[in-house]
Amino acid sequence: MRLPGLLSFIFLLPFVPVYAQEHVNCPDIFIIDSIVLKGNEKTKEAILLRELTFSKGDTLNGDEYTQAIETSRINLLKLSLFHTVDFDIYPHKDEGHISLYIRVQERWYTWLWPVLEIYDPNFNTWYRKRDLTRLSYGLFLQQENFRGRMEKLHLIVKLGYQQEMLLHYEKPYINSAKTLGAGTQIRFARDREIGYLTQNNKLEYYRGDDFMRQVTTVSANLRYRKRIHTTHFLQLSLNWFNISDSLLLLNPAYNANASRHTFFPALSYFVKADYRDDRAYPLSGWYADAMLTHYGLGMVDAIHFATLRTSVRWHQPAGKRWNIAFLLASKFSTSGLKPYYLSRALGYERDYVRGYEYYVVDGDHFTLAKANLKYNIVKPGTFHLRCIKSPRFNTIPYAIYLNAFADAGKQWPGQVLQGNNLSGKMLSGIGLGIDFVTYYDKVLRAEISRNAKGETGFFLHFMAAI
Repeated sequence: MRLPGLLSFIFLLPFVPVYAQEHVNCPDIFIIDSIVLKGNEKTKEAILLRELTFSKGDTLNGDEYTQAIETSRINLLKLSLFHTVDFDIYPHKDEGHISLYIRVQERWYTWLWPVLEIYDPNFNTWYRKRDLTRLSYGLFLQQENFRGRMEKLHLIVKLGYQQEMLLHYEKPYINSAKTLGAGTQIRFARDREIGYLTQNNKLEYYRGDDFMRQVTTVSANLRYRKRIHTTHFLQLSLNWFNISDSLLLLNPAYNANASRHTFFPALSYFVKADYRDDRAYPLSGWYADAMLTHYGLGMVDAIHFATLRTSVRWHQPAGKRWNIAFLLASKFSTSGLKPYYLSRALGYERDYVRGYEYYVVDGDHFTLAKANLKYNIVKPGTFHLRCIKSPRFNTIPYAIYLNAFADAGKQWPGQVLQGNNLSGKMLSGIGLGIDFVTYYDKVLRAEISRNAKGETGFFLHFMAAI
């Protein structure tokens, strides 16, 4: 789990504010004679125009125009390139003919973040022991709008508990129609301590004098996005695992066929449809995705299976300050020999039942449902830092939400290990929490939850629950 550096989290937190667009004395028909972009000092015009639902020369009636403006504004904000997006209308002498001025406030795109990362499944499991030797540290060079073309260039160098070097490059458009994109990533990592086995529903760790595991991954992907809301990805990755003898003695199933050295390719197809009003903390709209991954591709005898992961998220306003949200996620795997590190179900990353943050459940299949009822106790607003002149940094948006939640999930085990009594059981949890949302897409959640085991706990998370 990667966490932002303390100073960067305190001073560089982001949220995209929402501005209402008012229209006075609107004509019945709008004929868009011209589109003028303002404020995009770095971002190329073609990147902005790609997200608009209308073009120069289009004719729209009043209802179509209002919807087109609002949808286009949301599309531009969801690029995570701008703090604000505003539309201004300039009518011409000819009735119904207008010029549209689109004013954006660009973000800062180049960052050198300090990296603090924990190896545990989440922050809360690490915090119970607060073992500083289990932290990894380093630097993360993040370039989010490289050359003004929305390209991503990431470089991570990490030392300490888990050592890693990662280079990632992504180009959203490689053709003139702006429907195809491509990317590549190279990653090398090695660990002195590994979670090698699940017992009593928790990871057991072993630390050796030498590195217990070394992983090298090279991947390349293609992206197809003909329409604004739907995106398709096809990715091929090549993976090399080197495992120590000590680790295999502790758990022969950690690697396929108890082998020290394993190579396997993996081919993934991922599709998503995103109709939310915001990516970091949505309040309305829906999102759905599915990813099909085949490991081995018939080239490796030791690893040969497929997984299907799906999720659906729905957000709906329920009043001026109320919102409801639901999530349904699942994973299914085919039969076949799987290494331990590819047999994860609940308790990892975002796939967990709230109240069970201290536990993990391994297996082939799972389903997970989450429900949230949120009340906006502090309306979205901004304050300005007078000591900073740049508008990219001196405007700090904020909002605070109180939420009540209920989760449920169940895992179907591939192989049940003795002592893991959560395997195959229905897990459930309820609780209350406070979400603090601010700019540059940062979310801090503080929650008190109670699970079906009767345990109550306080937990921190750093992204939206749904």
